Amino acid sequence: MTQTRLVVALIEPIILENGAHLYAKIDTGADSSSIDKELAQELGEKKIQSHKIIKSALGRHRRPLINVALQLQGKHFEEKFTLSDRSHLKYKVLIGKDILQKEGFLVDPCLETQEEKEVQK
Repeated sequence: MTQTRLVVALIEPIILENGAHLYAKIDTGADSSSIDKELAQELGEKKIQSHKIIKSALGRHRRPLINVALQLQGKHFEEKFTLSDRSHLKYKVLIGKDILQKEGFLVDPCLETQEEKEVQK
């Protein structure tokens, strides 16, 4: 039996557990997903599940992990996100390989989101 996998673009609209609609960056080069600290505070009190060491161009950092429920491409799920300061970045949520693989998403960089179409106008 073949399972149909959902295809996502590099930028995707998501709905967070508090009903907030925003765009997330899909990053196949990121091992783990992250959410902006301030945005996470808007979701209410979140229990830190554990910590994770993140390696980036800026070095190694220890970040807290929280569970966040969201909807992507009509699929509802709850996954772990690292907390980071993404205030200087356009997208406050980054979906990494951890969620893409676990939830079975395929990434098509040729797809355009509604946001990208509006920017090109």
